[in-house]
Amino acid sequence: MLRRRSLMLGAAATIGSGLVGTARAATPTADDIRRQGYMRIATTGLDAPYNYVDPDGQVMGFDIDWSRMICASLGVEARFSCLAWHGILPGLMAGQFDGVMSAVRITPERQANFAFSAPYTTDSVAVLVRQDNTTIKEIEDLKGLVVGTASGSILEATANEMAHAATLRSYPGLPDILMDLMSGRLDGAVVGRAGALYAIHTHNLPLKVVGRAIRPQPIAMILPKGATDLASAVSKAIADRQADGQARALADRWFKA
Repeated sequence: MLRRRSLMLGAAATIGSGLVGTARAATPTADDIRRQGYMRIATTGLDAPYNYVDPDGQVMGFDIDWSRMICASLGVEARFSCLAWHGILPGLMAGQFDGVMSAVRITPERQANFAFSAPYTTDSVAVLVRQDNTTIKEIEDLKGLVVGTASGSILEATANEMAHAATLRSYPGLPDILMDLMSGRLDGAVVGRAGALYAIHTHNLPLKVVGRAIRPQPIAMILPKGATDLASAVSKAIADRQADGQARALADRWFKA
């Protein structure tokens, strides 16, 4: 039987291993980051294959590898802090981090409060059900049911708007959603498509993704508001890696693209 520990992949160690940085007074530029010698990057560590903590306590994933490639282009070290999603954006606004790499979707609301790099990938919202389910085929079929999703996220907003569940339960991350769905405490879930498919494949879970891809959105590094110089430098690093084939190799590794 799959244990919660293996799904969490050491998530409890994430909080202890990621140290919240000292607040920065000014909006960082690329030169500020170079002088500092490292970039403080926040992530949840709960969203494989984008970001997670392995059994040895090491932060891993698509976002993490992208972060290291971006930082290498800037000539600095990537330093990660892992914490719950609800603390990440306030921490970025308070200057505790220089950037966020946690499968962050670009939305108009976020663009009003933060700077974004160019996108490095896209993902969509999906419906996840047990393998033996034959009645839920689209998000609209979740009406009147017990549904799980990630708290404070685009996924939660989509679930609220489109699922019309009798009970919508919010979770800190995908691992707990998977466990409650398999145990029968949830009828279905509104999740990120890439993360759900990765979990099913990696852990051979008795679950399946059903229905159409909902609201595909670009994913990028999120930066403090006004950090246009740093956003440009990060965007150039992303474009360079897309041009030289390293981005494709990374996608092949994590998504079997």
